[in-house]
Amino acid sequence: MGYIGLQDVIDAGNIKVMNDSRYPHRWYDAFGECEKFVTREFTADDWTAIATGTSTFVKGVLRGIFGLITTENVDFAGINAQLNGTRFSVASGKPLYFGAKIEVDDDEDIDVLVGLCGTDTTLMAASSAHAVAVPAGGIFFSKLANVKVINFKTYTTGTEVNTAAVGTISKTAAQVYEFYWDGVSTLNAWLDGVLVAKFTSGITTEVLTPSVCIRAGEDSAKTCKVHWIRAIQAL
Repeated sequence: MGYIGLQDVIDAGNIKVMNDSRYPHRWYDAFGECEKFVTREFTADDWTAIATGTSTFVKGVLRGIFGLITTENVDFAGINAQLNGTRFSVASGKPLYFGAKIEVDDDEDIDVLVGLCGTDTTLMAASSAHAVAVPAGGIFFSKLANVKVINFKTYTTGTEVNTAAVGTISKTAAQVYEFYWDGVSTLNAWLDGVLVAKFTSGITTEVLTPSVCIRAGEDSAKTCKVHWIRAIQAL
């Protein structure tokens, strides 16, 4: 059985982090000189949620569910949700953690993006062809309609720089998406607690914010339960 511990972040030297003994990379909270967003209770005013069609992003009503995205039953309908403000960026000496646990009800006909991105209203294309459409910087996981493979990517000024296939999406269980910048040279990514990718170059330094984009990949409504989402960085 694991436990939540309190550790010093040695390479930052100015914060203490609550992490998980089973998954030491997983940060639950931090104290000291840090910037953070840690899910407590859903507040619509914290987010800019751009709806395509009559799609919605609302407070979850089930135990353990922070928010619920429901798309309209039209191809490309969905929600592009971003936390207000751009508080995070990859920088030397400033470790950065991002994590999110989400649960979708389709493993094929759905577009999914979750991670940190620059502000934009359409991180995933809203017409013509299902595609990533990040126009600025980004560090994120994504999956396109008609494909079950999840990719971990970095974008710089709208251009893909790094990509790695890291697993397949599930429609029957929630999945945990995480990455960690060590403040020196390495960006690691985990899917469901397993290390799946490592990038050491081409990592954007643009300002970013927690982002979730969900779109239907057919004329049928899709849902995404957001169990939790966190971003924490040493200052």
